[in-house]
Amino acid sequence: MKPEILSKETIKPSSPTPHSQRWYKLSVFDQMSYGVYIPIILFYTSNGGENPVDFSHRLSGLKKSLSETLTRYYPLAGRIGDGGSIECNDKGVDVFEARMDCHLQGFLNHPEFEALNLLAQGQIQCDNLDLSSTLIVQITFFDCGGMAIGVSMSHKVADISSMSAFLNDWATMARQSGKEEISAQFITSFFPPHDSLDIPEYVPRKINRVVRRFVFNASKLDALKTLATSHGVENPTRVQVVTALLYKCADAASRAVSDSPRASDLVQMVNLRRLVIPPLPDKSFGNLVWCFSISATEEGEVEFHDLVAQLKEGIAGFRLTYGISFSWYELSRLVSEFRKASASSFKRKGNMVRFTCTSWCRSPLYQVDFGWGKPVWISCTNVMWNTFILMDTRNGDGIEALVSLEEQNMNVFEHDEELLRFASLNPNAFEAP
Repeated sequence: MKPEILSKETIKPSSPTPHSQRWYKLSVFDQMSYGVYIPIILFYTSNGGENPVDFSHRLSGLKKSLSETLTRYYPLAGRIGDGGSIECNDKGVDVFEARMDCHLQGFLNHPEFEALNLLAQGQIQCDNLDLSSTLIVQITFFDCGGMAIGVSMSHKVADISSMSAFLNDWATMARQSGKEEISAQFITSFFPPHDSLDIPEYVPRKINRVVRRFVFNASKLDALKTLATSHGVENPTRVQVVTALLYKCADAASRAVSDSPRASDLVQMVNLRRLVIPPLPDKSFGNLVWCFSISATEEGEVEFHDLVAQLKEGIAGFRLTYGISFSWYELSRLVSEFRKASASSFKRKGNMVRFTCTSWCRSPLYQVDFGWGKPVWISCTNVMWNTFILMDTRNGDGIEALVSLEEQNMNVFEHDEELLRFASLNPNAFEAP
């Protein structure tokens, strides 16, 4: 299945950006983010009995409300230039209209990522960040009247919390026809850029990676928590137990296909918004995440409960280091020093396998309602190698995990009996809770 691209239109802000806001400086956290796109796809069912006029009305409403929203999120209509800044020149956002020759329910029966990749333009890499677009949208209509909205935003300007804020404000604008005031809350002034910061460019590794989707329902999450607490781990979170299990099984798969045992570590990303003092609003726009790591040694199989305990200790230590009353400048200095030390350490341990986990749980993506209901499913594409992305299920009780591994590792990982006791492999997304 391949969508037919019908049109491409550039949507500009409904009001010009004032000259005083011509340049938007990236924060130190933006500087340290990779030059890739974060693509999110939101799926919506039809209202029943829709015709081409209805499709046209929906599309027109989305474009109009996007134009109005871009006036508030004016850097997204600009272009990334030299010197760590965005030129807010109102060049606009490219919006693609596409048609898919199938029904949405069939497409979501057991969604394949090769097909999902075609619903967003996020496969584009920022090979040259100069004059790069920061936002790309693809709106795909299905034969049944359902639709998918694929939104790809540059990671140089935003993280998942920022994307969620933008999408919900766009949806609010669409529902209220501009009657409700919205505004972006930019954080760049709190964390100014570092002129001397040496940030290596991200170069995608040419690895035959495979992405699989695993769903943990509420009862399985409770069982994982019970397993951890039975070994003395107090009050583990659902994200911690899922992350620990995925890491344990991925580490085992890596060992199984390797000629010699290799140590590994897991980098856990953390949202800083509620940790800094004073805390920043959830809708603060920009990159504001950092990380800590846990590890598995070369000797023997790592225990699940030990990994859960490491994750709990790691977040506790993280709060002590980054969550106390540092000035925002001091926080950005600590982060810069940590990144340099981490990069140096990783080079010394060149044989180590590194995994990364980022949690999108509790992000209000399932609240994005443009006026015809909330999404029936949300996913993303372009998952980086050796990465786990965790998201809520539709009802918020379960967790969906997208796992990207090298093909030979995935062949072992997806058949791991311990993993499959707690997770379902790519169930029907349309019927998922």
